[in-house]
Amino acid sequence: MSNDDEIKDLTDTMVITKRFRSPNEFSIFIDEMVNRLSITYMDAVISYCEEKDIEIDNIGFLINQKLREKIQMEAEISNLMKPRGHLPV
Repeated sequence: MSNDDEIKDLTDTMVITKRFRSPNEFSIFIDEMVNRLSITYMDAVISYCEEKDIEIDNIGFLINQKLREKIQMEAEISNLMKPRGHLPV
């Protein structure tokens, strides 16, 4: 990939992700997708990236702590990752 192609890809990603003014707006959008479509948080994020034709690696700055924790919890429940220590509530 040439330098011009890399700049174009970066610019395209910036335009697509500018729809959200903050990671909190993106989190709300993903929450709405999860509730509307009855899918997991990870599936919602992947679906958004596929729909907009952008790499998942390019939206890391849009994933806030709350959304990250929801994705992690789903992964732990599905045994996709080892559970981290949880305090008994």
